[in-house]
Amino acid sequence: MTVLNHLSAFAEHALRAAMPAAPRYAVSLIDRRTGKPHRISDIPLRLITGAPFETTCELMRHRDPSRWDTAIHRLDRKGAIR
Repeated sequence: MTVLNHLSAFAEHALRAAMPAAPRYAVSLIDRRTGKPHRISDIPLRLITGAPFETTCELMRHRDPSRWDTAIHRLDRKGAIR
């Protein structure tokens, strides 16, 4: 193997390091009565997305806005909520 065999992999890693990643968001469905996230099998419903407003619209489709709300949190590069 020569260095040329690894050049494309190196270029890909260098490109990822140089270009900023697109922001990611966590969108949660919130029950207005309790103020807590909606849970399915005791796991909070949280969707990770790059388009939070479209995801919010999809979550709220066919739901009563007086009972449900959404919360949007921006995630850092490691996936933690800021």
